[in-house]
Amino acid sequence: MILDQKLADGDLIILDGGIGSEIERLGGKMHSAAWCGVANWTDPDIVSRVHESYLSAGADIITANTFATARHVLAAADLADKTKDITNKAVQLAKDARDKLASDRPVAIAGSMSNHVAFSEGTVGPARDLLPTDEEETENYKEVAEVLAEAGCDFLIMEMMLELTGSVRLIKAAQEVTDLPIWIGMSTSIGPNGKMIGWDMASEEAYRLPDDYAQEERPSLESIITRLKQFGPQVMGIMHSSFHATTPGIDVLFKHWDGPVMAYPEANGYDAIARKAMAVGPEEFTACCGEWVEKGVQIIGGCCGTTIHHIQSMVENLPKKPGVRP
Repeated sequence: MILDQKLADGDLIILDGGIGSEIERLGGKMHSAAWCGVANWTDPDIVSRVHESYLSAGADIITANTFATARHVLAAADLADKTKDITNKAVQLAKDARDKLASDRPVAIAGSMSNHVAFSEGTVGPARDLLPTDEEETENYKEVAEVLAEAGCDFLIMEMMLELTGSVRLIKAAQEVTDLPIWIGMSTSIGPNGKMIGWDMASEEAYRLPDDYAQEERPSLESIITRLKQFGPQVMGIMHSSFHATTPGIDVLFKHWDGPVMAYPEANGYDAIARKAMAVGPEEFTACCGEWVEKGVQIIGGCCGTTIHHIQSMVENLPKKPGVRP
């Protein structure tokens, strides 16, 4: 992989910021059920602009806009038959941006994969009538992984791994059809007893869920790490988690994972502890990222709500080298 030497040398690696949220902020069309994947088709210029802005800020990795391009997600926008084209287009937009702005330095293209499903109208809960069977879901993951590999991604980044059944299904499907390196991004919350658990959507997204939303009990973060590291990932990290959950999440990860660690939290959402909406500005974001890098986090960036302004501030103020892990 293009960043293998940086990983081996323990160098700091800059990941980009939010993709879907930044496309939306810049005017890209979001589908109410299928979310951001459709933008590769409807607003490619804005997707390109997002990638180019992160590259200009100094990102070493740009993430293809494929978090929500699985067939069962795009079906919600009547675009299932365009799944391969839309996924391939996402990678091409990222590669074109790299060729335009960073042809003189090593920049990796990450192919995003997730357990994301189509939203029910007006919420971020699942549209139950559009949920795939287990077999359909597996085949849809294989389809996306194959396209990402053939289109030229340098590695696959498994995002929002917050429980075990879906996470294992996703990673197994991807590894069955491609031998690209796997990076695993886990989302976490602070449980009622202070124990770190898989991201608790019922609490973190309480204000955007349907009244009848129900979820299975989330496993401990420790158990998620222990199971998923058996797939031999190149990197593991904490992502799409609030700031107050990311720090203890990193601490748990350090205890149970010896390889490179990444962190890219969200900068907006809902503070489940304070029970109020939250938004983290570039200054606070930069300070927290600096603390994580000093603790030994090697790959650093942002997720939902982080903008080019967050990443620019972060790049300008981070330590030059990660600290020594505890």
